Amino acid sequence: MQFVHDVPPQRVVFAPGAIGKVADEAAQLGLARALVIATPGSGARLGSRIVDLLGSRSAGLHAQAVVHVPRAVAEAGLAAARQATADGLVAVGGGAAIGLAKAIALETRLPILAVPTTYSGSEASPLYGMTDGERKITGRDRRVVPRTIVYDPDLTFGLPAGVSAASGMNAMAHAVEALWVAERTPITMAFAADALRRFAKYLPRVVADGADREAREECLVAAWLAGSVIGTGTALHHKLAHVLGGLGMPHAETHAILLPHVTRFNIPSAPEARSRMAEAFATDDPAQGLAAMLKKFPIPQRLREVGFDRAKTDFVAKEIAALSVSAPRKAGVEDVRALLDAAY
Repeated sequence: MQFVHDVPPQRVVFAPGAIGKVADEAAQLGLARALVIATPGSGARLGSRIVDLLGSRSAGLHAQAVVHVPRAVAEAGLAAARQATADGLVAVGGGAAIGLAKAIALETRLPILAVPTTYSGSEASPLYGMTDGERKITGRDRRVVPRTIVYDPDLTFGLPAGVSAASGMNAMAHAVEALWVAERTPITMAFAADALRRFAKYLPRVVADGADREAREECLVAAWLAGSVIGTGTALHHKLAHVLGGLGMPHAETHAILLPHVTRFNIPSAPEARSRMAEAFATDDPAQGLAAMLKKFPIPQRLREVGFDRAKTDFVAKEIAALSVSAPRKAGVEDVRALLDAAY
């Protein structure tokens, strides 16, 4: 066995009502002018609440975050941070808001305090991504890792069933892939397996009853565990999702749709991952277990339902083949074509 475990330090505050600690946590980071990053609409309303909680430590609200962080959106966020003379960022919401904060931090080195409201897990990883035309540019950098995460399960109670399901399966994709990437370590595998056990038990409960407090808390813990391991490395699943993201596919839903298909392709070459997933889902066929879970959720089930243009199949297949994905199994052009056809 050989591995390198190198995880950036991060403070995690988890409690019902933890949003009330945002100002104290900003002070602990030494922030005097924190720009709040959010999405428009409901994200902006929560962002305004955070601005009020920060009081004199706030540099205002920039509620223009968009999924996949288009380059123009990233540039506008960077300009807003500079105009506000911000000394830090408070990212409030899901992957879109946290992704924009990461894009700004990548250029400015400003510290991020994250207040997640979904299960995307982006707040726990050093991964970032931006779209430019039809290509999604991704990378890994310690500068984008939020210094502090404030997890408040109460903020997830208003999350619709479909968003809960899609973002939960997005996080599950982080955990599944962490079980078979070449860079896995004993700790990341333990975290990933625990995340899957929690999601398998509690995500269906959240979707059935969004007011189930225990289930909400457990899924948020699972999201943190899953997000904390995806920075170790990515393989076929995430690379596929990123290429499709560049084509405008919705992020969480695309992850959810692809996950059973990629698992079915990879699992024969990943016996340890199979064993841990079988335990989590209480089935000898983890891919079927994921497919059954997806089928019960009120979210798109196929790529055609989220607008995938089959004429782009060859483009996607060649993009993935060029990345030379080999762990746990080599994925060539024909493999990717077959996988996309099945998911379509």
